[in-house]
Amino acid sequence: MSSSPSGSPAPVSASHRWLRAELDRLDAQHPRVHRAVRALWLRPVPFVIVLSVLAEGALGAVISGGDAAWFRDAGVDMVGPGFLDVFSQSGLQIGPLYLLALGLATRVLEALGLPVLFTLAAAQAAGVAWFALWTARRVAQAVGAAVLPVQWALGLTLALGGFLAEGIGNGHPEEILIGLLLANAALVTSSGRHALAGLLVGLATGVKQWGIIGAGILVHGRRLRGTVVGSLVVAGVVAAVYLPFALGGEMNTFDMAWGIPDSSLLATIAGWTGGSDWTLRLVQGAAAGLVGTAIAWRRRGSPLVAIIGVISTRLLLDPLRLTYYSGPLVAVGVLWMWTSDIPVVRRWRLAVTLCMPAVVLAPYLLPRPTLWHVGDVLLLLVPVACLVVEARAGRSRMVGDDLIPQVPATTLPPCPTPAAPPLVRASS
Repeated sequence: MSSSPSGSPAPVSASHRWLRAELDRLDAQHPRVHRAVRALWLRPVPFVIVLSVLAEGALGAVISGGDAAWFRDAGVDMVGPGFLDVFSQSGLQIGPLYLLALGLATRVLEALGLPVLFTLAAAQAAGVAWFALWTARRVAQAVGAAVLPVQWALGLTLALGGFLAEGIGNGHPEEILIGLLLANAALVTSSGRHALAGLLVGLATGVKQWGIIGAGILVHGRRLRGTVVGSLVVAGVVAAVYLPFALGGEMNTFDMAWGIPDSSLLATIAGWTGGSDWTLRLVQGAAAGLVGTAIAWRRRGSPLVAIIGVISTRLLLDPLRLTYYSGPLVAVGVLWMWTSDIPVVRRWRLAVTLCMPAVVLAPYLLPRPTLWHVGDVLLLLVPVACLVVEARAGRSRMVGDDLIPQVPATTLPPCPTPAAPPLVRASS
């Protein structure tokens, strides 16, 4: 159980009382089973990691092509004389930190004679799962919430809900990693460590370019000096990661043309502005960054909502709706729900979390137009709902309503993400 920031214990829900009664009955009737259940409950990390290794490793082992193979080959090319020319392929919309890690891991596995596809997929899934549970622990401890429920909720959502499987299957587990890096940036910003937050945003950008749109989190707390320091760190890390390729090699990243489907909101903006491709991508990134900055500027509320706003806006404006895109938003949303002290969030978080697999399944079951329009609505409602819930909790706190405590600036609390089927194969 988490406790409220004011120090008073959070209310015990009916479901919690029921679970406690069932566990007591199990302890009385089957003590060995009870001990086994308790031992498992206390160890979410090994369970989720083993589950991820087995499931996602097996999945990756049977997918030899696609973006996973493309990135793997590009990473291997970086471990040699062609290092600076890796971005000569314009479609390689991924960061050098991710490619280099893949290349080094592939070389090592080949040298050891281990199965590359299975081991690489298993290692990436295990790494993302571990980082997710580590992040869950840090966020829960920062706000005084119980650690184990947050870890189990996030770990099982990613591993069993299909989000890690979509990432591994499409060759893009880095998407969830970026969301988690930005969540950690939000956490350290709330404690005043802006330089470290800038480093995390810079690393996220080095993994994939869209990580830069999370830099608006640096205004959280309204500390001018901290924001400037954090921004300088972001700029320095991004320059160190990308400038060598731009100055010393052939870099055709900005020659990439995705095409803008007429059904997308970005196509409407294209009609207004006359822009195309990278011009519209810059509009998309700027809009997402501004939304995140505006949310982070609030004096009260969780900085995680700023990251939710950033990712939601990015997905809303994206001309593609690939199935693995929802992973980072779901990961941050689950963190927010399961570390919140707001009663309405606590009351609904289990039900919403159990519905998360529908995000993965819907693209395979429903017509694309339906998914696209429902997705637009949900991506608009998700951050708005989070903001409204926190604002009402804050107002209730200000008028002395102890039943709904205010969420302080250090609280880091789902926003379910809509999904839609892929329109084209792309590495973006």
